[in-house]
Amino acid sequence: MRRVILHYDMDCFYASIEMRDNRKYAGKPLVVAGGVVTTANYVARKYGIRSAMSTSEAKRRCPRLIVVPVNKDKYRRESENIQNLILKITDKVEFIALDEGFLDITEIIKRFSSKESFAHLFRKRIFECTGLTCSVGIGPNKLIAKIASDINKPGGQHIFHSEKEFQSYIMEKDIGILPGVGKELKKLLNKRNIVKVKDILNYPLKTLVGRYGNSRGELLYSYSRGIDFREVEFNKITHSISNENSYRIALNSILEIERELNLIFDKGYKKVLESNYLVKTISVKIKLKNGEMFTKSKTRAIFTNDKTALKEMLEEILNGFLIESEVRLLGVAFSNFENYNQRQLRIEEIL
Repeated sequence: MRRVILHYDMDCFYASIEMRDNRKYAGKPLVVAGGVVTTANYVARKYGIRSAMSTSEAKRRCPRLIVVPVNKDKYRRESENIQNLILKITDKVEFIALDEGFLDITEIIKRFSSKESFAHLFRKRIFECTGLTCSVGIGPNKLIAKIASDINKPGGQHIFHSEKEFQSYIMEKDIGILPGVGKELKKLLNKRNIVKVKDILNYPLKTLVGRYGNSRGELLYSYSRGIDFREVEFNKITHSISNENSYRIALNSILEIERELNLIFDKGYKKVLESNYLVKTISVKIKLKNGEMFTKSKTRAIFTNDKTALKEMLEEILNGFLIESEVRLLGVAFSNFENYNQRQLRIEEIL
């Protein structure tokens, strides 16, 4: 039976909550931020303001910018409300962040006149219950549903009824549209004149794996063809590989912190490889001399064991911290795993 997968993505979630709760913000550029921007609304994005940008740079680009402090408890409560609404539809849900998730609607879609009508009703119900908009994509797998949900943002929907329909859409798109193709990989691909998705079709799997490694090579080969065997992991057991160090003499420079985090990362990464895992999520824990504890996580769209890609995630997380005190403890955790051998078996199905 052909699967039917839905991906929903709340539109600029944190900023939308703040605008809903304070009507005077409507139509004005707004960010939710501390030292760096966590979320920017669509008005602010017109000024080139984006997540992870320093708040000072955001204000330089837009002097009349409204800056609202982060209220994690409020956003978490709103996320739980949304997730509870979705669980009334089906328990075959994989929540991948506070503001997005995948639903396997293969069985329940039979009760509706069309996929379009279901997507419309889903968005309508979320808005009626929360006052917030979301974007929805539907496709035969997670990859296609995820890309579909980005097409008509904000507050829209798009449906791909088949892999062939998706391939027709994606062939002329920039290679960067594929999840997992970040800045560094895109540069490497562009050097070989792989600029659009269609350009990757000239290369067999063996060549791509030889040039870019197993994880990246398989991703490029499969995703460019709309192939994705990942399940909606609604019964997934969560566990992690983590390491942390505490420091009798506190760390007081960013260079020291980066050096120690890299050492802790390398220790955990070795365990990931020994366990034959692919990873989607990295978390960093920092405890300051004054006793404050902070944690931040980053989740990729696809699994990988590529060290460069995972190190880039670590650096992005670190850039999101505003460290104003000496550091007493550092920790790095890898989580959200897939077994590499199982991935290989699925890849063999497409050869």
